[in-house]
Amino acid sequence: MKHVLLFSAMLGLAAAPAFAAPHTPATVPAKAETTYPTASFTGTWSVRAEVPPFTVAANKAMGPAARLLVNVPEVFAATIGENRFSLARKNGNSWSGTQHDTTLTMTLVSANAGQIVITNTNGHKVDVPLYRNDP
Repeated sequence: MKHVLLFSAMLGLAAAPAFAAPHTPATVPAKAETTYPTASFTGTWSVRAEVPPFTVAANKAMGPAARLLVNVPEVFAATIGENRFSLARKNGNSWSGTQHDTTLTMTLVSANAGQIVITNTNGHKVDVPLYRNDP
């Protein structure tokens, strides 16, 4: 085998495939979904300094009755036709709620970054990246 490797190296070839280890693809472990407590979602969330923030509060209920109450800035409310949403927990990092034909979903990417996606049954969609804006 030593001669095969030396001969291959002299010719600039890779080692003979028969002697190479079989290729096994590396498996990437699935990223565990972070579960954020309700309090992590509350506060003010900004898009940019010029745009008024989204304000998120929570009711005092626990379990399935827990809700996030989202006030949408006028600049978005004028477009989507809704200015308040009541959200229920969807999974560990997102909440979702529907008002009339419009659904708002808030997802946390980290403790200080999130995303709001607003969709309407007529096909309109608004995707808003958010950053924590608590004083």
